[in-house]
This record gives sequence, structure tokens and C-alpha cells, in this order.
Amino acid sequence: MKTAVSQNGRVSKSVNVYTSEPGAKNLRLRFTVDVRMPIAATPSFRFVLNTIEGQDASQRILLRRTDGEPLEIRRTKVPLTGVTVTAHAVDNPPPQASPQPEATQTPWGEAHQQKTQAAETGDVWLDMEASTSLAAGRYSDAVRLATNHPEAPEIEIPFTIRVRPLIEARPAVVRMWTAPTTNSPGRSGIVTLQHHGDRSFGVSSIEVSHPEIFTAVAYGKDPSTQQSIRTALVEGLDAATLGASFEGWIRVTTDDPEKPILEIPVLVAPTRTLSRRPVDGRR
Repeated sequence: MKTAVSQNGRVSKSVNVYTSEPGAKNLRLRFTVDVRMPIAATPSFRFVLNTIEGQDASQRILLRRTDGEPLEIRRTKVPLTGVTVTAHAVDNPPPQASPQPEATQTPWGEAHQQKTQAAETGDVWLDMEASTSLAAGRYSDAVRLATNHPEAPEIEIPFTIRVRPLIEARPAVVRMWTAPTTNSPGRSGIVTLQHHGDRSFGVSSIEVSHPEIFTAVAYGKDPSTQQSIRTALVEGLDAATLGASFEGWIRVTTDDPEKPILEIPVLVAPTRTLSRRPVDGRR
């Protein structure tokens, strides 16, 4: 039975054994072992960071050898540019419990309060920092650590970093298709722009890649944390005129100094079925 360095507690595994004995042709054997994690992590053996484009983020976890010996982190390696991890040995810690982040409201919902852990001499604080250079997206990998523990000379601590766009378009891709009438679904739609920095912004101008195929017009004129854009195919456009599917974009200019321009991918197709294909929205 093989276990991971991050496993802790009781682990069970069942095995079916087939024999030639008439009265016991099929036996089910169950193995149970108690696994002791060589290096424990508090509050968890994982980094999870949620942030917004253009803002940094950080998280700290406490590492401890479960055999009571002082822990040393001899080397750290992060396979992601814009993210750093540093180790700090605990020396003469204060007697009180080390503070952990309180429950806060994030764009993804409430972040639950984490348990506190008293740092002791011989422990190591591991700090992860994500810089403002990270583009919007989701990043998952693991931090590689070299330690002085004979049973765990090298360990990996997984991480997940979610960077939400400062101004997010919903839907992220506009999909339209030709339809029999102007009011049919697929010939028009609404794109909502949400500012996750809780700042009001205005739409200065809108440009489309193919004005002969589709249009885009902003609804509101006053600054707000949310703006709406209406998109529509031009009148008279049918499947025969369009021919094949194509990808375009809507370029929105805002008065937000941190996000003056954003582009929204657009897919226009002759039929609804063809409009469902994947779109590369990178610019």
C-alpha cells in the first residue's frame, strides 16, 4: 500500500482473492493502517488564493515535523512566474496563537475562517505571494520543497490561484447565429460588464471587428459598477449571406485607468449548433 506524504489518519484498502478451495472461492481481505504525516501543515496542506486582476494576494501556512524535530526548508521551487514562496523559521515565537484570516466576503462568496495554530520553535512559516503581473485565469500546480526530514526529503504542496478579471464580461464569449426573424433568439444578446474592484466606470466607446455582420451598443451612460452592452446581427443577414462561421471581437474602451480596454470574443455562425464550438478568446 502506497501513501502520499500529505496523508494522515487511518487508510483502508480491500483486496479480492480467488482461491481453489470449494468453500472459499472468493475472499475479501481488508487492510487498515494508521498513517502519520511526517510534516503537518496548518491550516491545510494546500495554498488557495483568490484575487482580482492587478491586485496581489498572499497566504501563509505553518509546517511542522510530527516527530518533534526542528524542520528545515532547504530549497523552494515554484513552477509559475509571478508567484514566490519563501520559508521563515520560527524562532522564539510569542505565546499566543498565530492569527489567521477572518471570514471575508469575496467575489466567489464567503471565505470561511481558518483555525488558529500556535507556532513553536522549530516550525517553519511558508508564505506564498502572487504578484499583480498574473493575468486573469486559474492556475494549478505544486510548490516543490526540499526538507531535512529523512522520510520526506522532498515534498509537494499543491496550490490553486484564481485571478478574476478586473472588469469581467458575462458571457465571456458572445455567440450569435442567423435566425428566421429579427426577434428570434441568437440574433441579439446582452453582455454585462461587472467591475470586481467595486469602482464605478463608464464606457467611452465600442468598436466591433465586423460592423457589416454585427453591432454593439452600450445601454447606460452614467458611471456604474456594472454596464450592459447589446449586441445584434445586422438586418437581413441570413445563413446564405454569412456562409461560414467566423470569430470576431468587441473592443470596449472604458474610463477605468487600470482597465482602459477589454476585448470580448464573438462567434457568429449560420446555425445554433455551429455556434457551440470552442472559441479562442486570447488576444
